[in-house]
Amino acid sequence: MLTNANTFRRVAAGTSLILAPLCLLLGMAVDPSEPGVDDPLAYAHNPVAVGVSATLLHYAWVLWVPGVIGLVHLVRKKGVVLANIAGVITVLGLINFSALMISDFFDVVAFQMLPVDQAEKLMQDGAQPAMIIGWQMPGMIGSFLGLVLVAVAYAWGGRAGWWFPAGVLVGIIVWLFGASAWNLVLGLGGPVILLVVFGIVGVSMIRMRDEEWATSAAA
Repeated sequence: MLTNANTFRRVAAGTSLILAPLCLLLGMAVDPSEPGVDDPLAYAHNPVAVGVSATLLHYAWVLWVPGVIGLVHLVRKKGVVLANIAGVITVLGLINFSALMISDFFDVVAFQMLPVDQAEKLMQDGAQPAMIIGWQMPGMIGSFLGLVLVAVAYAWGGRAGWWFPAGVLVGIIVWLFGASAWNLVLGLGGPVILLVVFGIVGVSMIRMRDEEWATSAAA
């Protein structure tokens, strides 16, 4: 497989579309935060779980990159402009967002070494304008909006039904709401939806013939 460019890239892209939401799901499941409880010391008391969770979330965003590139590659005629623009936005967003996961490690140390009020101030002061504008906002907007737009372009190009972008949108909204509200069911439910829809597309990409992957004609 390593000697065949089409096979390797196709399988790598399809596998990434499965592993990325799986890592997101596992990362959320391992997170030590208790549903409905806003405990600032939750991370300080569970450094191992935080490390595993942050690492899984980091690789979720990283693994989506080759998958997105694969999706964009398969959009050839209809939707190609949207796919190209959305692909660039998404890849840059995912790279930015993955870097933000490192803050969890500093969160652990800050709350272990300092009183709660000082640790909270340290973390808040660390959110400099450059980090918010240059890292956080592009990361979140690029990742979430970009994934939806890439899925729209993929469906528009005839590569999947409209259930794909609809599922991506619903999965992201459910996950974001669950994560912000500390709701375990929604926090895990969103990634499950994303795993299903991206998994279906990923499996179809893996099972695709090399000729279909390489051709200039839409499926």
